[in-house]
Amino acid sequence: MANEAKKSRKLLYVSVLAYFVFLVAMFPINIAYQLVNPKGLPVQVMAVSGTLWDGEVVIKHSMTGQVRLNWQLSPLGLLLGQVNSQFEVKGAQLEGKGGLSVGLISGDLELSHVSAYINSALINKPLRSQRVTMTGDVELNDSTIVFNWKDKKTAMAQGRLVWMGGEVSYPKGRKSKNADLPMLVVDLSADKGELLAQVNTEDGLAVAQANLKTDGWGSVAVQKRMVDLLGEPWSNKASPDSTIFELSEKLF
Repeated sequence: MANEAKKSRKLLYVSVLAYFVFLVAMFPINIAYQLVNPKGLPVQVMAVSGTLWDGEVVIKHSMTGQVRLNWQLSPLGLLLGQVNSQFEVKGAQLEGKGGLSVGLISGDLELSHVSAYINSALINKPLRSQRVTMTGDVELNDSTIVFNWKDKKTAMAQGRLVWMGGEVSYPKGRKSKNADLPMLVVDLSADKGELLAQVNTEDGLAVAQANLKTDGWGSVAVQKRMVDLLGEPWSNKASPDSTIFELSEKLF
């Protein structure tokens, strides 16, 4: 009888939890947003519709313009302490889709099978302050990254970012210089908790590397081959694969 009573109590707790999760998930998200009424958001919220389970929000930012984001949550994941969702983002200058999983206990943040397209007009907006402009759009192809926010390690990364190539304008002294660059391919990987990005030409020749370390420092190393592509003079003693300068910055 005691074992049956324990089983009954467990079943009751699970049923109550499932019912509570169901109520929260099916609650209209526009009403929830009005009740919370968040202030100081970095974007302007234009419209909110649907539920936590299956919702959509339209936001606006000076850089991206108006963007529509919709998502679908997995109900089973919520009961297990994990948020699993599929999402789509669409704007005038960008669009993307993929999966997002957040382990509330494990600390794993996973972006899975993400594909995206970014128009060069959007890329140029943050570059203008550096007097840099470029043509050519960017595509992210079927990429997955697993990052643990507790130990700040990248457990896994794979995927490819492709810049279509085109004309680049950059400052040289008080003047600007133009150069035509070929397609560049960025391959993502992980090693010993670090996120790595290798930049190659379409022919597989390395031009730069970037990484994000577990201590929050990110760095970019540029090789002489990139300078050669730009048509800038450099010492002939340096090989195309040699690193000519490196930048590092604390990201978190």
